[in-house]
Amino acid sequence: MKKIITTILFLLILLAVSTAQDRWVKIYHEDDDAPRRNIINTYDKGILITIRQKPNWPRYTYLIKTDINGEILWEKTLGDGYNVLINGGLDMDADGNIYFGGTYGLVGYYGEPIIMKLNACGAKEWCKIFDLDPDVSRYSLGLDLCVADNGDVAFLYGYANEDLIHDRVCLARFSDTGDLLWKNCYNINDTVAMGNDSPRTVITTPDNGFLITGFAQYSNPGDSASILCPYYVKADSMGEMEWYTVAGFLPIVVKGEGWTTTVSPDSNYYYSSIRHYIQGQGFASGLLKMDMQGNVIDIYDLAPAADFGILYDARFIDDTTLMGNYSTPFAGSGNPRAVLFDTVGNVLNDEFLIETNTMAATEITHDGKLLFYSEALDDNDEYDAYLFKLNQDLQSDSIYSQWYNYDSLCPYQITNDTIPIEGCGVIVGTSEISKSANEKFEVFPNPASKSFVVKSAYLENGGILQLINMQGQNVMLENVPSGTINYEVDVTALTKGIYLVRFKSDKGKEVTAKLVVGR
Repeated sequence: MKKIITTILFLLILLAVSTAQDRWVKIYHEDDDAPRRNIINTYDKGILITIRQKPNWPRYTYLIKTDINGEILWEKTLGDGYNVLINGGLDMDADGNIYFGGTYGLVGYYGEPIIMKLNACGAKEWCKIFDLDPDVSRYSLGLDLCVADNGDVAFLYGYANEDLIHDRVCLARFSDTGDLLWKNCYNINDTVAMGNDSPRTVITTPDNGFLITGFAQYSNPGDSASILCPYYVKADSMGEMEWYTVAGFLPIVVKGEGWTTTVSPDSNYYYSSIRHYIQGQGFASGLLKMDMQGNVIDIYDLAPAADFGILYDARFIDDTTLMGNYSTPFAGSGNPRAVLFDTVGNVLNDEFLIETNTMAATEITHDGKLLFYSEALDDNDEYDAYLFKLNQDLQSDSIYSQWYNYDSLCPYQITNDTIPIEGCGVIVGTSEISKSANEKFEVFPNPASKSFVVKSAYLENGGILQLINMQGQNVMLENVPSGTINYEVDVTALTKGIYLVRFKSDKGKEVTAKLVVGR
């Protein structure tokens, strides 16, 4: 009997070891031609991913919530089945609200940037479409978005002018209730010899501003030929450009493409994942380092140049170690690998993921595990979405057996359904901010030295008046009594600078204006 029990225990242990060694990989929408898009962690230790319905002109985007083991909890289908909807950004705030950005338009004709907010139950709260003149045949794009610390969302979109030269790099900020706070386009090419500027991603910065990463063709003074190089635009919390860096500037000329950027844990440096072009050798997986003023400090290649080497979507694991997805000289444009490396480009470890010709989006879980979200062609030459979870040795993670309380911020069971694109507000024009209540919200004098007056019919209902500085901090909070038409605010205690004046009425209406405080 004792021998039988011992044998059973041995077999159970052997089975457990064998199961733990199985590769942690999940495949989604195997029956569709469905490439991957974005991946983020959720507040409850789950995972949120998006998938296109098909590679070209998809009518739907799938939003999928999984548990910590990658098992699907629920799925939302976004789109109306007729117009194209392409995901271009995904993020979540501290309250579990989901922000989705992308492009919406007719097949093969034109597109318009779109941003949408879903609540913690996956139900649509609001959406906004940028009306960029549908009579003009062009394809404007919603590219990326990020949530600010106070819950506002910044939306990166591009190619907003019909001349295809101006307004290629634009940023808009919305409140959590969907009010457009500001929007601005950064036409660096008006002052710098650059063109074909292509924005890619946006992140929040330690000072509550925003950093845009992209690439463009640039020519130094006296050069007859242009070069492809990464570029970066830093905007403050009000959308005003603070600085820009074109990595082709002398004396440090960096050729290639900028894709994503992350901030060092000490908040002293930016590290950008790039495709680094080396003359006569090809492209290498490069890591570009900048200080917080946008000065290029150095560039580190993780591997010798290859035809299509690239480093993509790097993130810090700890103070000195990053993870990402890169292609080596042996992989070329295909077969990208998971990689660990330090801040001077030394590769610490790498591991093959899957045979494919595209790069993987990355994320780091709450307990330091590494997610790689990729895609690959199946036997029918159709894309399937693949999700890998690795430990920091780049080996497959084990399956978690403990219980987690998912979607705890939603009071009811979330069901699978379709969210159509209807009832969206419209953001009008390429230079006009919005035909909204802000036109009835006056702040004067502006600039103000001692005080300013707010005049608006919305004050009559009473509410809260806030002043927010360029770091996104509330510097003044006042209760406006009902029955008010004009409200005066003393600013003698404030430092010089630009502020956002925000009023939210007791009936929920929110309006904003910029204020300059001078002396």
